[in-house]
Amino acid sequence: MKWGRMVARSISRVSHPVLHLEVVDRDGIQTAKPRVFCRLRRESIDVELCRSCARAYAIRDGPAPSVDCKVVPPAGALDADPLGLRTEVGTLLKNGSMVVGASASVQDALRFLRAQDLRSVAVVGDDHILVGVLYDVALTERGDIPGRELDDVTTVMSHAIAIHEATPVRRALLFLAAAHLRQAAVVDSEGIPLGVFRDVDGLRWLARARGGEIDPAWIDDH
Repeated sequence: MKWGRMVARSISRVSHPVLHLEVVDRDGIQTAKPRVFCRLRRESIDVELCRSCARAYAIRDGPAPSVDCKVVPPAGALDADPLGLRTEVGTLLKNGSMVVGASASVQDALRFLRAQDLRSVAVVGDDHILVGVLYDVALTERGDIPGRELDDVTTVMSHAIAIHEATPVRRALLFLAAAHLRQAAVVDSEGIPLGVFRDVDGLRWLARARGGEIDPAWIDDH
């Protein structure tokens, strides 16, 4: 009985936000398969894989969809990480992201940026792999844009700068600072965007972690 109670206390709940990828192209908005960043695997996986996992006990819809699991956290998983040296940026992602397809027109991209009030957006190919990034200044400051509104965005996009999902928060912040960026796309090992990591999100997370809070992604059952 004593051993059984000890095991029960070690079981925790973890909530994985569902990350949706929506691609804007000439035909409208295409939706990719939703994914989650699994804390145990330390990588993103298809939500359908969660459905077949014995640890998952709820898949929630609504404005903040998530997959809830009951797991036995690895040793040290509940320890505070005040310097952000081991907590992956993938754990900070909440909603996924909207990107622009390489076949989208300059006009489509400009309309999207203005509607979302964004300064930049990732560009993906037909396989949803990141191929570049489009900055609003490329569409508003270049004198040769008028008359090319129907050209593909690949003609005005820049080299893609991305952060791998397993990159520790602190390292990701240093990367953004060195590149003089405020945000960058977060991608999986195949180069598919999962969301956006912003410096303000990383700094807020560090502030909470330094305040002695347990990583909010882990919620003890007892």
